[in-house]
Amino acid sequence: MSKTLKFLIAISTVFLLFLVFLYINIFIPTNAKNYPITIEVESGESLNSISSKLKENHIISNKFIFESLAKILNKDSKIKLGEYTFKKPINDIEILSRLGSADYQYFPVIVTIKEGEDYRNIVDKIYDFKNVNKNYTKEQLIDILKSKEGYLFPETYNFAPFATLENILSKIDNEFTQRVKNKYNLSDEELKKVLTIASILEKEVPHPEDMKIVSGIIQNRLKKNMPLQMDSTLGYFTGKASLELTRDDLRLESSFNTYKVKGLPSGPIGNPGEVSIEAAISPDKNDYLFFLSDKNGINHYAKIYAEHLKNRRVYLGK
Repeated sequence: MSKTLKFLIAISTVFLLFLVFLYINIFIPTNAKNYPITIEVESGESLNSISSKLKENHIISNKFIFESLAKILNKDSKIKLGEYTFKKPINDIEILSRLGSADYQYFPVIVTIKEGEDYRNIVDKIYDFKNVNKNYTKEQLIDILKSKEGYLFPETYNFAPFATLENILSKIDNEFTQRVKNKYNLSDEELKKVLTIASILEKEVPHPEDMKIVSGIIQNRLKKNMPLQMDSTLGYFTGKASLELTRDDLRLESSFNTYKVKGLPSGPIGNPGEVSIEAAISPDKNDYLFFLSDKNGINHYAKIYAEHLKNRRVYLGK
């Protein structure tokens, strides 16, 4: 065998091994073993830094080949920031495709706002997002959510783990717009009144089927210029449960003290759902002025104060 032939065979062998090496590194996924793995691409991060994270987490096997492939395919400048979740091994081309199309494949963070919950119950659920707590203090978030009380529509929401406060509130606002604003033709002032009444119903009425009756009672008391005398509104102001309220609390100066101030409180005391909103808009027409809930959550109604006092003795032992 001539030296030239041997040389050509050697070159061909090296070239073939090189192609095999490239094929393995580009098309054969690297098995990291411990999935899922989350990698964050931050704003302004270089390709070298991104590939280092991928290599350290055994998502790619060779940094040089990954970076070279990204440049050859013109993907190096198209990588989108965010958190990418890798649930199984994928090859370099698939990785670049995902990074270039913001295909995060994250596990969503589920946030549930329950009917009647106020901002105090919601703040921790939102503050847990890292893009919220790194940009806002808890006190700032409390002020923001408090200003949106009544408009944080109760629902179960799915968010990306890297969602910003703006992302979160935008999604909640859109839900409120679709489910409430677009459904009812109300002015801003009318809507605020409805949400305020509905939020009181959420706190005061244990059973949804009773909400329209109590909504009628609220309207009757408003028409007669009677104070609403609702524990829930004062409890919202003080942060106390109904049984914790004292005589001194009843004398507090606040628009939420409906024992002292006539009319509705200055705004919602929680975030009402569809049933209570519908009840606030379409109250039952009745002659009741008083109601109470017994120890089993059953409501008892009265047209006059003497009848209400009797209900208190019979059903509450007071």
